[in-house]
Order: sequence, then structure tokens, then C-alpha cells
Amino acid sequence: MIQRTCLVRLRKLRILILGILALSFACGDKKQKGEDLQQAFELHQEAIEIRQMTQDQVAHLKANTDSLFVKMYTKDLQSISRSLEAWDEQLVEVPGFEEEHDHSGHDHSGHDHDHHHHDAHPELTPKQHLEVQQHLLEEIKAIAIKIDNIKE
Repeated sequence: MIQRTCLVRLRKLRILILGILALSFACGDKKQKGEDLQQAFELHQEAIEIRQMTQDQVAHLKANTDSLFVKMYTKDLQSISRSLEAWDEQLVEVPGFEEEHDHSGHDHSGHDHDHHHHDAHPELTPKQHLEVQQHLLEEIKAIAIKIDNIKE
């Protein structure tokens, strides 16, 4: 059930990104563009922090060897891990901020070292980048809620 929900959300994200690309049009003045990109970058950073905390929680819970816990939550934890990997595949960097991306404290143990691709899509307008980052943040928060619902 969780896996199907995640797949539906990923399809919606792909449709959103494709729709944004299809509706690519000129945005306001340079000041607004700069503000939109700055806000998009701040949302991106927040999403990355939530993603890392969620991955840490998953790793902690997967280390639990209590047989009842393992029996109850193994499938949920696997589903959440797949959701994180799928979210990583959708991650979009904000152009102009690639060098400012904070990797300090980022733990790569237990997951793919290239968990996100650092693709900045310059064909998106600043407003569209902001919308994409808002959507990505909502998605990672939804995944984080699922891990928060698992009790040790």
C-alpha cells in the first residue's frame, strides 16, 4: 500500500516537472528571479536536511534486531528506503547555488554515494524552480512522516 502511494506521488512529480517544462515562460524582473532562486535554494537545503535525518532514522531502525519489531516493520522500512531512492532520482539543484550545496555531515554509509544528481535545469524559470523545490520538500516531509510513525 505504501509502495503504491509512493509510485503515485512519483508519477505526479514527473507530471508536475513535465508540465512546468511545457509551460516555460518568461518570469518577472531580475530581482524577483533572484528572490525566487534564493527561496528555492533554501527549500532545497531544508529538503536535503530532512532527507538525511530520515535516512539516519531508517538506518537506526533497520539496526533493531528485536524479532517482533523486525517482523512488523521490515516491509515498511524497505518501502521507505525505496521511496527515498525514488525521491533522490527526482532531486533538482537550483542553478547558481550548486557550489553552495552543503555536503558537510552528509553520511553516505548505507546508501548510494551518488544519491542525487546535482542536475540544475537552466531551462526552468526561477519561479518554476521554486515550485519544484516546494513540491520536493512536501514529498520528503511525507516520507519523513512515515518513518516517524514507526515506533521502536
